[in-house]
Amino acid sequence: MLNDHLHVGVVQTSLKAEAAWFDDGSSSWQNSVRMSLLEELRAKREIRHFLASLKGRAPSPDIILFPELAVPIGFEEQLKRAAEKLEAIVIAGLDYRIETVAPPTVSNEALVIVPRRLNGVPISRQTQVRRVGKTHPAPAERDKLLNISDTSVSFHPHPTVWIFESDQLGKFGVAICYDFMDLDRIVMYRNKIQTLFILAYNRDTTSFDHMAEALARTLFCNVVVCNCGQFGGSLAVSPFREPFRRLIYRQSGQKLTHAQVVKLPLAALLDHQNGNDNADFKSRPPGFNNFVSLSSTTAKI
Repeated sequence: MLNDHLHVGVVQTSLKAEAAWFDDGSSSWQNSVRMSLLEELRAKREIRHFLASLKGRAPSPDIILFPELAVPIGFEEQLKRAAEKLEAIVIAGLDYRIETVAPPTVSNEALVIVPRRLNGVPISRQTQVRRVGKTHPAPAERDKLLNISDTSVSFHPHPTVWIFESDQLGKFGVAICYDFMDLDRIVMYRNKIQTLFILAYNRDTTSFDHMAEALARTLFCNVVVCNCGQFGGSLAVSPFREPFRRLIYRQSGQKLTHAQVVKLPLAALLDHQNGNDNADFKSRPPGFNNFVSLSSTTAKI
């Protein structure tokens, strides 16, 4: 049965790109696309701290978010155990993964870890793990990869749109940073989800604020951005009618580590999406419930 509300733990870690990914002088491009050892140890310690701080919270989080690139490669098993202990879904941005050595290619992914039990309710026989890949590198990200250790490192795109479905938590989408700006992707989510999660390492927090507000109305769903603490700007918005209710949460300010559990509408939002008007929410956008199937072939103009 669908929950009345969705409780989301939003974690801002202190990961700093200049400390995590740099040319260490070894002329090894692999070293330059992995977190430095010192930063990796600090990141693991910080992640453990935030996971421990969320344990025993009331209400407990249904889903826990970590920013883009926040989790070192090799920390997956610890995250799986944490998800099982917390009985919550963990969605976490991973450090760059090396796809091929020749030619040098990396990808940017997020883990979606679904434990066997959600808040005491058994949902499967074993913990499930899925990987959501980033499709579009940000221009600065692409340029930095192309100039690592005098080696041009290519970005491997994952052009897949994931939608996850839970009897308790509804349908939700997950996208990584610059993919938030991809309008083709956004259209695919229309009338398909109740919540959109964005994992980010983003300097332009103002633009993401505006995007989240706009998409909460046009997709007509909750939108949650989990950004790094280096730049701040994590937020959650919902399409409530009254302006003061729409901004559920925002963390502003740079160089701030932070964890917060936010409460989002769920059952009532889905009911309103399905056409049962609820005065708490804004009107659905034009054509929200009217789908036009495009022809499988197109005509030349």
